[in-house]
Amino acid sequence: MKVIAAALVSATLLASANASADTQFVALDNSPGTELCIAFASNKPLELKKALNNNRVKKFQIDDKLTCNDMTLAQFATVYGLNRTSNFMNLDVSTSTSIKDLAMAKKELVYISGSK
Repeated sequence: MKVIAAALVSATLLASANASADTQFVALDNSPGTELCIAFASNKPLELKKALNNNRVKKFQIDDKLTCNDMTLAQFATVYGLNRTSNFMNLDVSTSTSIKDLAMAKKELVYISGSK
């Protein structure tokens, strides 16, 4: 039973990693909120940390206040499979299981706007 659970978790993580790799994020404006959303969407904690330092904000300050495409950071991370930056932000992202046909996956272009 533990082997099946471990395989299911690894398959879910692999699917979420593939989902975020096929998505390209484009900024709609040059606002600080959009810059932070793009850094969050990169799924690279180091880039997010640099963006936080450049905008002189702390993690706890944007945790509840920043919205990306009118979604909270936790919702945004769940939709696009951003597990690395959500772990860096200590967000509670509930896992969900879904089946995707990876052969049918195509690149997706997502325009991001952050809260002002």
